[in-house]
Amino acid sequence: MHSFQPLRGRASKRAMAVAAALCLASLTPAAALAANGPGATVGAIRWDAWVGDTSTNGVIAGSHIGLEVEGALGPNQFHDRIPFYGVETSTSSVLVRQLTQGQMDADIAYAKRAGLNYWAFCYYADGSGMDIARNLYQASTQREGLNFTLVLGPGSIPTPTLVTEMAKPHFQKVLNGRPLLYLFGFSADSYAASYVAEVRAAAATAGLPNPYIVVMNPTSSTAASIASTVGADAVSAYADSPINGAAYSQVISQNSANWNNHKATGHKVVPWVTAGWDNRPRALYPQSFVSPTPPTNAWAQQATAAEVATNLQNALTWNQNFAATADANTVIMYAWNEFDEGGWLTPTLSKGTDRVDALSNTLTYASSSNWDAGQTARGAFDGDPSTNWQAASGFANQWVEIDFGKDSTFSQATISEYGARTTGYRIEYLNGSTWKTAYTGTGIGASSTVTFPAVTGRKARLYFTSGIDTPIIYEASLNATPNVSANLALNRSYTASSQWDASQGAAKAFDNDPNTNWQGSGANIAGTWLEVDFGVRKPFNTATMSEFGDRTGGYRIEYWAGPTVGWTTAYTGTTIGASKTVTFPTVNASKARIYWTSGTYTPIIYEASFGLN
Repeated sequence: MHSFQPLRGRASKRAMAVAAALCLASLTPAAALAANGPGATVGAIRWDAWVGDTSTNGVIAGSHIGLEVEGALGPNQFHDRIPFYGVETSTSSVLVRQLTQGQMDADIAYAKRAGLNYWAFCYYADGSGMDIARNLYQASTQREGLNFTLVLGPGSIPTPTLVTEMAKPHFQKVLNGRPLLYLFGFSADSYAASYVAEVRAAAATAGLPNPYIVVMNPTSSTAASIASTVGADAVSAYADSPINGAAYSQVISQNSANWNNHKATGHKVVPWVTAGWDNRPRALYPQSFVSPTPPTNAWAQQATAAEVATNLQNALTWNQNFAATADANTVIMYAWNEFDEGGWLTPTLSKGTDRVDALSNTLTYASSSNWDAGQTARGAFDGDPSTNWQAASGFANQWVEIDFGKDSTFSQATISEYGARTTGYRIEYLNGSTWKTAYTGTGIGASSTVTFPAVTGRKARLYFTSGIDTPIIYEASLNATPNVSANLALNRSYTASSQWDASQGAAKAFDNDPNTNWQGSGANIAGTWLEVDFGVRKPFNTATMSEFGDRTGGYRIEYWAGPTVGWTTAYTGTTIGASKTVTFPTVNASKARIYWTSGTYTPIIYEASFGLN
């Protein structure tokens, strides 16, 4: 909740109630891409040792790393970093265990709320004990919109397993489909060139684009040496590690300086953002998996949420300023959940969602200025009429903006403000790199709904041209609908389990003509199928179908997962009828089909299409 204090000309509770009654719910995206000039993607590292008394024998023989890290966080001085799923059992003990699907689903929701595009899992093999969170993520029905990648140590994963992971549709991609992969580089001889060559060759054999491989080491010369030796695409770092209780402002400076140092090596760079560094739990309570034990001065002052957001904004700006060097246009953050090492973004028991909300303000919302930290752009789009955005001073040329995450089409806006301050404004949309006007208005008042010819853009904003004092916006909502890609099934190859006659072949279901159709034949409806072959692997997450009558009683949308796995279910439905559009987690495949499980009479499909929303 955003505080209204101090707020010049603060609205009464009655005025807020009126605004609440009149405002439409804001269509803020649950999982938006980064709201910054070039649309950079942002990821966060996960180190998932929060497994309690689960055996981690697969990492270190005889170990229980989950108990060790809980012990290190036991002293009361470290309880301010306990995550939302943790329990403070006493002033000297905690339980920090992420072992359930519900906990993971909540974690995913927070990452989406922050505006993150992906998690980078430190990879531990299945059955190792430290694979639980990764597998809970993979099993989640909520992960759509939050991709993943891996951070690998030397020899940590067999190449066939790695390629299987990279082939998943939600594996993070950069540069038009290249799988993004991080290598943790301990020293110049951490990896052999043959390993990277093997990974690239295996990816090519599997039909994947060339992986974009990033070496992580904070020392620029070492990172460059490893990258040159193995033929990596870019350099980065896991984190920077300040000492002696340095102010977080020094961490910000250290990050920025090291991005430039890495750039000076001549390699491409993925900038990293260190959200914190305080290794004292591991220093004071040595861990079996850490050698040597960190020194007791290995820490910096804890960052405020605003400082973490500033550091991220610096990285996004750096990507803009050095676009040729930051060609992948991504940023990696340390870390989502390195609680015992001092780097976290996860909501905590002590500070709640402060860091998540600060990132959201940076990645999803923006404004020309803010009156104070409690009245930021987020307050104008959060669907809560008791919060607001207020500009710092003046009226003309102030603006408040939302990033939809992808091109979206809208034709209506509903806005509510405090008082009747506005006398001139525009609703604008970002078309490519140019702001264009969708609507020009005068007053707003308690509630104003305006319509205009539909426009399409990734971002929208209210741009104020005149008014009294400073603009105060309770809520701004747009009827924005993300654009769906063109029908992927057009002009492809088609087949079916059967056809009624030569005039009702499989192609008739995909010809964009509602006057033609495909009809199956035979007495058994179950097992009938209709298939499109895209020719190459394509991502899709929607299917639209129309049939004659209401013949279908049960069906599946399936995709081809390769010769080893075969056909895999993306969606299970019952009826189709005159028109049915269904959505499902994005899959990536060269073929798709509708597979009937039940119905009355043989299926007749007028049109079927597949797209990416």
